[in-house]
Amino acid sequence: MASKFPIITVAIATYDCERTIEKCLLSIKKQTYPNIDIVVVDSSYYDKEKQDRCKKIIEKYARYFQDGPERSIQRNKGIKEAKGEYVLIIDQDMYLTKNVVKESYEELSNKNYIALTIPEISIGEGFWTKCVAMERYVSTVLEEGMNECCRFFRKKDAIMVGGYDPKIVGMEDSDFHYKMQARGEIGKIKSYIYHDEGKTNFFSRVKKKYYYSVAFREYLKRYPNIAVKQFFPFKKAYIKHWKLFVKNPITTVGIIILRSAEVIAGFLGLAFRRYKYEKR
Repeated sequence: MASKFPIITVAIATYDCERTIEKCLLSIKKQTYPNIDIVVVDSSYYDKEKQDRCKKIIEKYARYFQDGPERSIQRNKGIKEAKGEYVLIIDQDMYLTKNVVKESYEELSNKNYIALTIPEISIGEGFWTKCVAMERYVSTVLEEGMNECCRFFRKKDAIMVGGYDPKIVGMEDSDFHYKMQARGEIGKIKSYIYHDEGKTNFFSRVKKKYYYSVAFREYLKRYPNIAVKQFFPFKKAYIKHWKLFVKNPITTVGIIILRSAEVIAGFLGLAFRRYKYEKR
């Protein structure tokens, strides 16, 4: 007799994940949905001793694989190895609130959606993390649209659109989202995910945008109107929620500085970098 609760696979791409992975996996184990399969696809492109420590933690809770070097390749491996009809994609530094999987299943199975987005709330330490958290809250929790990417979907639909594209490093989430959206409507649940940013380093974050920028060329070709709006340092959501920014003037200045630096790094990357795989 088939279970009334179909298997749902939570797939996680990891890289040097020792700081957060156990808390991430425990948050999955504490879900109110009763039939969850966990797949972790770890990168092999970092220190072997760290890999072994991470693997030891992961294997207590999940099925373990290795692939890479990029996150999109790892996610595609996770989708391929998924036992579930449904798949939830998260990162190693994300912690699910208890009803995320249950609400996602109910929403997708009962309504005519092809995929779902899940609100993210950033947590962590330091001034720049506070800036990232406030910007994400305005862009994805208070608003909907191009600032969010789908995370929950049917395995067959993800395979149908070709999964995540390794050529669009850093923008693979958005590319996948719009490929799915071309086939159907994307919904959103109310339960949220905590995204543990740790202690955000300004220069590391800007450097990451520089690295990701080279793939933006291909993304720009595919979605010119969307890409320009996403790349622009200021968003309509900022104007709409101006009262929140006025109440937090120092954080607002930090957001402006950080967003501007990221955009400059992006332009420099577009001008001077060519695509190649690099260790993250």
